[in-house]
Amino acid sequence: MIWKESVAPLAGHAAEQGLARLMMRLPATRATIRATAASDPDLYELCGAYGEACAVLDRMRRDLAADPAIVTEYEIICEEIEAEVMQALLGDR
Repeated sequence: MIWKESVAPLAGHAAEQGLARLMMRLPATRATIRATAASDPDLYELCGAYGEACAVLDRMRRDLAADPAIVTEYEIICEEIEAEVMQALLGDR
């Protein structure tokens, strides 16, 4: 139980960061994203995955030794999560 308690704040932080990034990235849907993430645990979890993927992508972009193929892979992951969020907001999932 100690492990779960120490990880939960980190997961929540990633989700909040991801939510903020998604609201900046998809400004026309800000209010909807915020409201839906507050009531839909699956969307909130997607926000966490997006926050984590964006954080890794940011670090790799700053690292001159980062493999460009992996940077591209993380860019694609972020785009795919954005698309999945849009589908969730439109009720297509």
